[in-house]
Amino acid sequence: MRCGARSRGFAISRILLVRVDGVGDALACAPLVAALRDAGHELGAVLTPRNRDAFARRVFSHVHVVERTPWPRHGMTPESRERALSEARGVAYDAAFVASEEPDAYTFARDAGIPQRTGFINGWEKPFKTVRLRALLTRAIVRPASAARVREHEVETLFRLGDGFHHETEPTRLLARLRPLVLDAEPERHGAIVVQLNAKFVGSGIDIAAFAAIARELSGRGHAVLAMTDDDIFGAAFAARAATPFVHPPNLGEWKALLAGARAIVTPDSGASHVAGMLGIPSVVLFPAGAQAPSDVARWRPWAAPARALIVEDRSSVGERVARELESLLATGDLGSLS
Repeated sequence: MRCGARSRGFAISRILLVRVDGVGDALACAPLVAALRDAGHELGAVLTPRNRDAFARRVFSHVHVVERTPWPRHGMTPESRERALSEARGVAYDAAFVASEEPDAYTFARDAGIPQRTGFINGWEKPFKTVRLRALLTRAIVRPASAARVREHEVETLFRLGDGFHHETEPTRLLARLRPLVLDAEPERHGAIVVQLNAKFVGSGIDIAAFAAIARELSGRGHAVLAMTDDDIFGAAFAARAATPFVHPPNLGEWKALLAGARAIVTPDSGASHVAGMLGIPSVVLFPAGAQAPSDVARWRPWAAPARALIVEDRSSVGERVARELESLLATGDLGSLS
């Protein structure tokens, strides 16, 4: 422990968070990060080029970036792993929280020489993986292997990694604590309804036609619509069908700023919904229909924002349903907890 310092009953530590997934996965750690920072710990993170800017620049004292090997393979590229390991060893972390299902995230914490290592195992649901990962950890938390069995929000699951390192009993929903973890500065408010275009669930019917129907319905009701995408081909196809232009933010910071300046957001279950969840922006989030839908809603609904989850079964009425849910949400006047 760093210099033997203590704060409110626990030792102040250098803590490494390992989260080598997407933007939304990273931001699900925000309440945990808030608790650890406020407890006085020095934080570092292992992130990827995809999610390294999910948090504001001032959040972590050290950021170690690893490249992922191309799908369908798993793991970190050897060069980026060795570089990040050298950096992490130089910091001399006291504890690592592995917020991942990827085995290489666990071996990273071990190979970095970090004495306390906390992460997740699946128990008897995946016995061989459990045995392998348990050997890499000093403290293991059991979580279900089957997503369909999950009823706990991902934020609540990840918050358990920090047990014993702070005194908070539950993850915060206070926007005054969460927004500064996401934004480098408060952006100007443009006040449009952002429709986030995303091809994640095209095969489940949340496709270009569905996005176009949503944009046309909202525009027809007098709402200003701002469509955003990181895929120009998908965006152009949407624009032709919806008669609505789109924007492609050049980087994650500008994308977050446009989300933060919105009156509300309509998005599939994706990074945009989790940014909205930590910023308190009212949201309608689209989930594909199926047996797993209830657990997906429970696990991934926006955390600290007023939101409606819409399970899309009938694409023909999706525009009207989204507009109705959004207007009902905005009419409540609930803008989240600011203090």
